[in-house]
Amino acid sequence: MLSSTENTGVLMMKFLASFILVLLGLPVQAQEINQMYRPIRSMGMGGTMLTTVHGSEALFSNPAAMGKIEGLDIHLLSVGLGGRTPTKEDLDAIEDIDGDDPSTYNGLFGRRLHFLGTGSAAIALPYIGFGYYTDYTLSLELHNPGYPEFTTYFRNDSAYYVGGAYPLGPKTFLGLALKRVNRWGGDVQELGLTTVANASDINAIMDQFENKGTGYGVDLAILTQADTPLNPTLTVVWKDVGSTAFEKTAGAEAPSHIPQNLGAGVSLGFDLPGLDWIVALEGQHLLDPDIQIGKKLHLGTEISIPFLDIRAGINQGYFSYGAGFDFFIFRLDAASYTEELGVYPGQSADNRIMVGLSIDLSFDANFKFTDNSGKKRKLKQRR
Repeated sequence: MLSSTENTGVLMMKFLASFILVLLGLPVQAQEINQMYRPIRSMGMGGTMLTTVHGSEALFSNPAAMGKIEGLDIHLLSVGLGGRTPTKEDLDAIEDIDGDDPSTYNGLFGRRLHFLGTGSAAIALPYIGFGYYTDYTLSLELHNPGYPEFTTYFRNDSAYYVGGAYPLGPKTFLGLALKRVNRWGGDVQELGLTTVANASDINAIMDQFENKGTGYGVDLAILTQADTPLNPTLTVVWKDVGSTAFEKTAGAEAPSHIPQNLGAGVSLGFDLPGLDWIVALEGQHLLDPDIQIGKKLHLGTEISIPFLDIRAGINQGYFSYGAGFDFFIFRLDAASYTEELGVYPGQSADNRIMVGLSIDLSFDANFKFTDNSGKKRKLKQRR
């Protein structure tokens, strides 16, 4: 008979074998992958988050991880801003723009502008949580010199979450999250140069997108952690089961649906003197045959010392890095990463940055307050 450690190893090998088989031999189609809730920490860690998320933020990415919450966890507020990393040529082209002279936009031909803003809040007790998330995404690219137009993508999602986790064993949890999503936009439109040039601010561009809708989605997850020195954690997360469709509330038609996303991941945690070290591997969008394998894979790592986290990873074939700084209840995060806009990694890279500030409060089972650094120590002791 195999020991518990050997059983864990066998299960992990079976999991990884299945993980690889699912990814192989899939057809492809060019596209940028847009999805709700991608925390800055994840962006710096190559897009990994399924096994590494903790606290009430698990409600948004892996509800099964809420089973690891002890006491009361309050994600009071988080805001993030980011976009495409501008080159000197981009800045020169923008500086030369004169709203009264369309010819000054010529320097923008072939250049892509991208902006992203996010906000979230959540509260969780052991096995149950509630949260709110919103994001704004805007991309513009000028083309066709004969009849200049901006290929424009705008999306605003505002979602209310309720979810929970149920223990199947000492360190195995089943998770469920229900969400109500209000979507504005979500599709590409061609806007004439004069429309953009005459816009008084960014809100005037967003108002060109009239389609709005409301939809209801379901996320399912299972997570297990082996009680061994490296604390291997395995998880499978199925977001937007069957896809989340929208009922039209404004505009000519309902916004495009949110496609379902099956993800799986594994991570290892190393407890070393004075620091924590996590290594994670994930596959996302495993049920989507139109996404090439290189865009599905994510590899990330994080080294944590008191008050500071250092992160790095591989996202869609590109290197990413980031850092987080904790001070009492405040956390400052930053990340530099790359999104692939083409069919396969290396075809059409879009370099981006993201920075954000969050406020987190945590109380243990005895209602004793714990700040962000104390929360790290508790997680380390628990592992």
